[in-house]
Amino acid sequence: MSLSFLATTSPTLTNSSSFDLRPSSSKAQVSIRRQISCTSSKPKDQNENVANDLIDRRNVLIGLGGVCGATATFGNMAVGAPIQPPDLSTCRLANDLQLTNRVDCCPPYGSTPVTITDFKLPDASEPMRIRRSVEALETDPKYLAKFREAITKMRALPADDPWNFMQQAQIHCAYCNDAYSQVGFPAVNLQLHGSWHFGPWHRYYLYFWERILGKLIGDPSFAIPYWNYDQPSGMRFPSIYRDPFSSQNSLFNCNRNPDHMASLMSYRYAFGDPNPLPEEEEAVILANQKQLHDIFAENLFNPENFLGQPLSEGQVRNGPGALENLHAIPHRWASQVYRPYWDMGNFHTAARDPIFYAHHAQIDRLWSLYKDQRGTTTPEFDQPDWLESSYIFYDENRNVVRCKVKDCLSTSALKYTYQTEDRAWLNIRRTYFNKKRAAPRSAAQDEMVAVSEFGTTPRVLDTTIRALVPRPKVSRTKDEKEEESEVIFIDDFTFDSSDTAGFEVYIARPEEGLVSADLGEFAGSFVHIPHSHGQSDQKNILHIGITYLLEDIQAEASEQLVVSLVPRSGVVTIAGISIERVSRQVV
Repeated sequence: MSLSFLATTSPTLTNSSSFDLRPSSSKAQVSIRRQISCTSSKPKDQNENVANDLIDRRNVLIGLGGVCGATATFGNMAVGAPIQPPDLSTCRLANDLQLTNRVDCCPPYGSTPVTITDFKLPDASEPMRIRRSVEALETDPKYLAKFREAITKMRALPADDPWNFMQQAQIHCAYCNDAYSQVGFPAVNLQLHGSWHFGPWHRYYLYFWERILGKLIGDPSFAIPYWNYDQPSGMRFPSIYRDPFSSQNSLFNCNRNPDHMASLMSYRYAFGDPNPLPEEEEAVILANQKQLHDIFAENLFNPENFLGQPLSEGQVRNGPGALENLHAIPHRWASQVYRPYWDMGNFHTAARDPIFYAHHAQIDRLWSLYKDQRGTTTPEFDQPDWLESSYIFYDENRNVVRCKVKDCLSTSALKYTYQTEDRAWLNIRRTYFNKKRAAPRSAAQDEMVAVSEFGTTPRVLDTTIRALVPRPKVSRTKDEKEEESEVIFIDDFTFDSSDTAGFEVYIARPEEGLVSADLGEFAGSFVHIPHSHGQSDQKNILHIGITYLLEDIQAEASEQLVVSLVPRSGVVTIAGISIERVSRQVV
């Protein structure tokens, strides 16, 4: 979709920090250009090579039988058991499939058996850690000195100390690049992306990283910053992370894209895209805000679409939610643009860049805002397969602790909170469409083209695919919308997980089998960061809510919609597209 109609005036920002997307009758559902060279062009660990330690992923489907094929009933939990923490003694060399060799990401516990204790919530007497935005902290020299001191001390620890900066970064690699198998399922790799484990695991990861930093400087109230790229002023690379000439800047990393150190970030960025021109920046900001609005609006009562698809013990699937797909964009934008995409653009090395933690603090904050917007203390999922799932971390007291999902669902119980900021994107919908309606029509909007159904044969997404997709019901009432969301299902698509991959989804209203050559309205996207994620032919899932978007394009009475898939990176094969009604969670 062209954003040219947005390029003339600034978006109108409101001060309101809340929205209500429910129908009025709803009661229950509040429910520079400057190249910086590094001392080393690649991590030392890629020289490790243990060929006989490779996992034969062809055995995954054989070992799990029909479980892997159950991609249509994620909410019903075909397999019922929570994910268990890994057996640390079985840690093996991990896969960075951008490289030819295996990589060592195992924790430095040695051969001595590790005593694992259950995680306990912090004492109520502890001070509350207040995470502030990077932008707010740029003018706080006292805080910056403490933050840089903490990172400097973490980097100076012995290389085999689990608190060491590199050892902390390796945790992400180990859990995300096949260093562990699921307990009891040796052919199934333990993976914390692409499912409902994405949010809880990363929350714990940041939680302990923050507390270790505080311990190193003797400050029990120390809190890490978050990168506030939901704000127009925060949609650029934070200045405190990018000054390479300060001898005390332990926040600098040389494996970044120098072209992006001062440019505006677009939420639709793919490797190789040019930076927005000055006259385009207002349009990009408004499109970013509208995208964030839709992520919340369409998925407020469908947590699977927001946080990721369920994943139980023994299952293999990749179904990231809208929050995780958004999170992949700053990963790409901050990283180098060529293979192997170090650091932020490759999950093996992503946590070696200090901006990783500010980025993920923002993602954690957005999850916290999602919970606040739902207006309930009820967990997003009530299945034991989520609540009882557990992970292992090294805490700020040098203990190895077992952490359950159910214990991380309240940030206040974890003794941290986020500084309040204006959230203009919550009310950006009217501004966006008012500006669009006032813009001159383009030639593409007046040209009409014929569109046919997708068909039954998988198609390679090497050019834009446009397909007529039938709707399950037309002209739904307010009550029906309260009960069920309308969702685009793009299931069983495949791609090479070792490289980048991604596509965008647009919808439009057809008229007698014809549709405007313009793509229509942006609905959502799938964005993959290179990492090992199951067997090469693993089926992947993308579900995008469109209930309010149908109102926006006045398509409530349409029996069919035109769904357009636009390739953005990698080679993706699409098996099919459908539109389904999904029950909304009552809270």
